[in-house]
Parts: sequence; C-alpha cells; structure tokens
Amino acid sequence: MEFHQLEIFLAVADTKSFSKAAKRLFLSQSTISSHIKNLEAELQKTLFIRSTKSVRLSPDGYIFLRYAEAMLKTREAALEALNTPSGIILRIGASTIPSSYLLPDLLQGFRETHPYTFFDIQQGDSSEILEKIMDGSLEVGFIGKKEDTSKCVFLPFCKDHLVLAAPASPYYLSLFRRNPPITELLKEPIILREQGSGTRKAADLYLDSIGISTDSLHVIARTNDLEAVKQMIRNGMGISILSHYAVKDLQERGQILVHPLSSEIQRSFYIVYRSDNTLKTAFQDFIKYIRHLDF
Repeated sequence: MEFHQLEIFLAVADTKSFSKAAKRLFLSQSTISSHIKNLEAELQKTLFIRSTKSVRLSPDGYIFLRYAEAMLKTREAALEALNTPSGIILRIGASTIPSSYLLPDLLQGFRETHPYTFFDIQQGDSSEILEKIMDGSLEVGFIGKKEDTSKCVFLPFCKDHLVLAAPASPYYLSLFRRNPPITELLKEPIILREQGSGTRKAADLYLDSIGISTDSLHVIARTNDLEAVKQMIRNGMGISILSHYAVKDLQERGQILVHPLSSEIQRSFYIVYRSDNTLKTAFQDFIKYIRHLDF
C-alpha cells in the first residue's frame, strides 16, 4: 500500500468520480482506475460500487475512508514535525465568537509558556466545525453549542449570555429609557444570524422561552456574517440578539445600545474533540491551560 494510492482513493471518494479525481490529481483516468483496482486487490475488499452513472463508496469503503484519512494525516504531521525545528503546529477549528473574541487572547497567553507552538485556525459556524471534527479534518474545535452524540467529547470552558443590541440613535435611546418589556422591543426590525450558529440556536431557545416565534418577528435581514450584523445595527437598520462578547467593543465605544436579556438564558462555549481520538501532548496542554482560566 502506497500513500499515492491513498490520495487517489480519497480523491475518488470526495469527487464520486474517477474522471474528476483524475483531473484533480493531473492523472489519466486509466491510472486512477488501475491504482484503485490494485488497492482493492491488496485489501481483498471492494471499496467502490460502480455503475454507468455513478461511483460511490461501498460499506467497506466507508470503513477504510477513516483510516486512509488518518494515515495521510499522520504522514503530514510527521513531515511537518521534521521540517519545523523545535516546533509543533496545532490545527484547530472555531466558530465565530471563539475565533474572533476568545482565541486571540488564549493563543497569546499559551504561547508565553509554549513559544514553539504554532496555530492553524479554520473558522466556520458551530455545525461546520463539529462536522470537521467528526470526519477527522480537525482534531479540536471551539464551538458554541453541544450536540447529543457519544462520538465527541464536549468540555465547557466559558459561559456566555445573550443581549439585545440596538442602534445608538435618539429613537432607541428614548425607547430604552422607558425600559419596556422585551416583547415590545422585539417588535422592532430585527437581523438574525444563520441557522448553523450557536448564537442563533441560543436566541431561538430564548424566544421559545418567552413564547415568541421567529415567524412573528419583523425580520429585515439574515446573514452568516457577524461583523455585518454589527455594522447593520451600528448604521441604524435594526436590532439583533447577540453574544455579549460580540458587541462589547461597539458598546464600549458608544456605537450601539445593549439591553440585557433574562439572566437564566446562558450558554457555554465548548472544546470539542472525537472521543476515540488520543490528543497529542500539545493539545492536552492547551486544553488544560484554557480550563484553568477564569473568564
């Protein structure tokens, strides 16, 4: 078995096509087919179910997929370690709030005692990062929601609470001074985050707890870009339910108004990794460092 065969196998599995895999790897289709046949012969298993219209992984192919990914990751890590003198690179994923507002300080603090540790960070919403943890693309993630699965370990490391953010305009200043019930404030034009974000999930839980459906809100925009939400609020478009970490900077500069929501509505940020994954020592040290901090 050769690493080149594994790369070809993963390319076919990803593209679901011998011809597309050939184009991706700049090889002929016959070469791709030959390598897959040789790999199947060595394993004595059929890895792909072929038809005239499609190529898909067989049950054995799905089993082998995980190990092929792991073998290539191990090779990459070994080459990286050999070519990064006295250093190690930690590849992590983070959802919007941890990536933008928590990790910068955490990484700097950790590197003060681990100066030869380097980070490769991928950002996505909580669902995207969890999916990458599940499929083995990333080892550790920092996300804003917990899923009901035994395949992953979720370690809470930081509490968050939601606030209602509004433009710092005369209209909203006057409205906030009256301290109206939240049901009245939620009649204002509102901007919502995307469905995959932990903030959106927490906001939906809050709205459910006070008996308000998102269908009844005056939604003027939906976006997966948190910074766009903040700027729309700052420019006077409307209100939004956001993490207090996300709006702290604009609030301190007086560019938006913040109305606290029910103190019972909190969520945790989680460190997540696969339960069957033995983390490298540097990751274990990083997690210990974070969990000993007082947020």
